[in-house]
Amino acid sequence: MQFNKLMIRTMNNNKIRILVIDSEQESLDQTLKLLHTNPLISEIESISDTNQAILKIINHTFDIILLDYPPKGNAEKELISFTKSQKPEPTLVIVSSTKNNATYAIQNGIFKYLLKPVIREDLEKIINSVHKDKQSDSHLKVSQIIDSTPEETRLRLQTTKGYLMLNPDDIIFCKAAGFCTELYLTRDRVELSSQFLLRFEEMLTQFNFLRVSRSHLINQSFIRKIYRTRNIIVLSAKGKEYEIKAGKGHIKKLSKFDNE
Repeated sequence: MQFNKLMIRTMNNNKIRILVIDSEQESLDQTLKLLHTNPLISEIESISDTNQAILKIINHTFDIILLDYPPKGNAEKELISFTKSQKPEPTLVIVSSTKNNATYAIQNGIFKYLLKPVIREDLEKIINSVHKDKQSDSHLKVSQIIDSTPEETRLRLQTTKGYLMLNPDDIIFCKAAGFCTELYLTRDRVELSSQFLLRFEEMLTQFNFLRVSRSHLINQSFIRKIYRTRNIIVLSAKGKEYEIKAGKGHIKKLSKFDNE
């Protein structure tokens, strides 16, 4: 449960936090208006000068910093240097009314540049790019979390809701459902995976699973009875039974079980 909460929190923390540094109220209002309509943004802070901006960055984490240039305040170089030292490093964007300041931005390792008045499409390109990078980082963190879990819980299954960590002993059987696979689990649970049944067969054969038909992969540990004349396998878990239609060849392979 603790792992699942951590994974969900990591995956859901992809929205963008932005700091706007601008002393001109008119241009600030215009930028804020554009930002407030973007659903990818979760937090917007604004400040008027570089001195206050450094204090704000010390106490908060931002993904994007929009710096009106030339800025108000006497800590311009310190702000740029401090921003680049942050982990993770925010994307610093120079916003200016002229292209003449582009050279200054490049010399300071700043490669994002917006001209005033800021155009919605240009701003959204930057936001979308940063959001995409955050999503990639989140997937990497999830993989790292999964890789650090104990060996007995290392079976990672992709479902339509995300990733699911399962012990193979919790899977009663898998059933093909078009391009997806239904996972029938203990405690009367069912999960839907976007992976083919063949993929589950490749993963689970080593855990005593057997493909008994084109549409069913069963955990042999849950077999309770076999009806040879009808080619039926009965699986049972916690008092609930499942009848699975099997091929004749697979029924013969299961001769070690009681049958009728």
